[in-house]
Amino acid sequence: MIGKHSKLANGLVHWKVHVGSMIGLGCLMFGWLPHTWAQQASGAKSNSAKSATAKVTWQVTVPEGTPESSKVYIAGSIDAFGPWQPNAFEMAKQEDGTYRADVELPIGTRVEYKFTRGSWATVEKTPQGAEIQNRTFSVRGPETVRVAIASWAIPKSVPSSTATGDLRWMDFASEVLGSKRRVTVWLPPQYRDGVHEGFPVVYCLDGQNLFDRQRAAFGVEWEADETARALASGPANLPLILVGIDNSKDRFDEYTPVVDEVSDKPVGGKADEYLRFLVTELKPWIDREYRTLKTADTTAIVGSSLGGVFVLHALRKHPEVFGKGAAMSPSLFWGQGYTIQQYSQPPSDLAPRDKQRLWLDIGTREGKSDRGQVQAVEQTEQLAEALEQHHRERIEVRTMIDSEAKHHEAAWARRLPIALEFLFSSPVEGGSK
Repeated sequence: MIGKHSKLANGLVHWKVHVGSMIGLGCLMFGWLPHTWAQQASGAKSNSAKSATAKVTWQVTVPEGTPESSKVYIAGSIDAFGPWQPNAFEMAKQEDGTYRADVELPIGTRVEYKFTRGSWATVEKTPQGAEIQNRTFSVRGPETVRVAIASWAIPKSVPSSTATGDLRWMDFASEVLGSKRRVTVWLPPQYRDGVHEGFPVVYCLDGQNLFDRQRAAFGVEWEADETARALASGPANLPLILVGIDNSKDRFDEYTPVVDEVSDKPVGGKADEYLRFLVTELKPWIDREYRTLKTADTTAIVGSSLGGVFVLHALRKHPEVFGKGAAMSPSLFWGQGYTIQQYSQPPSDLAPRDKQRLWLDIGTREGKSDRGQVQAVEQTEQLAEALEQHHRERIEVRTMIDSEAKHHEAAWARRLPIALEFLFSSPVEGGSK
């Protein structure tokens, strides 16, 4: 085992390259993080959905002072409630000022939820205005759930834009997906000088969270534009083109290679279709419209959580397209450890090819419990061991264990500069020059 230590803003970071010990596969369950898609994955279960259903009625009393015109919504882990969209499921206001909703649900379904007035900026709070844990309910039969909301969050002013640099936007129409996706392209300062014939390209999932807190789903961005500018203008002299692809309501399906269950319903398994969109539609268009370097060793893909699972899938399925990747806090529990299983097998294609480069990381506080946090790290280390044992001749891996880091955008923003510099710092052994 080869180990290194490095410092981040939050303290000690321990990273390991080519981990040399096997650790048993744990079942990673994410802790409660109120505003990320990754937290929805906490509902993944192995039990099959029940066929019998029951009507559940929610009756809600709102706090004094709630405006008469207010709408009340339920945001939660089941499809009917978004999932986790703050304005997808509206309750019906009654003549007495309370709110009611009737939902037919399979018996055995476990629901996590909160009430909002249409946005996370107006989510319910404790009487003192503090954050509350997700409410939970298990369907055992017809039942009425009565809730008295203590208070609402006070809406804050809309944050000002934090986007910097040369940004281009478009709604890309995909025939493969049958829908449009917002694509944001960030160009380095050197792009306008006309001297460079082409630039490396980094494709980034969950693109709305990259550049601007005003567009970020939960008001926290990756600061990818500031990071890329520093890499382009600083000692690294590393100008990159960043391509951010917004996610959609089908994020769970599109980022995962196999089906799992979320809230007792089968979800996922469409990663190959989404990968086909990237490889056959978006990348060719980017290469036509911008001065890019088009080879695999100058093309990277970056994602976090379920996006990290997709990155690992893309590197395995299309090494001729993506020569580099960063899988940040990948949800390795998905599909009963499917990704670890796939990398635990020797490559089926033994033909010579350029060596890929992979950044892999996890925080030590990404599980719901102490044991869950340990299991998250163990699964990441097991994947690193599988990569070392079966793929070291084809993939150069750097694994970072980030002390005290949680599963959220701020942690990924902090690690992004290190990840990008590793991916593009110098040619990998056996790679293209």
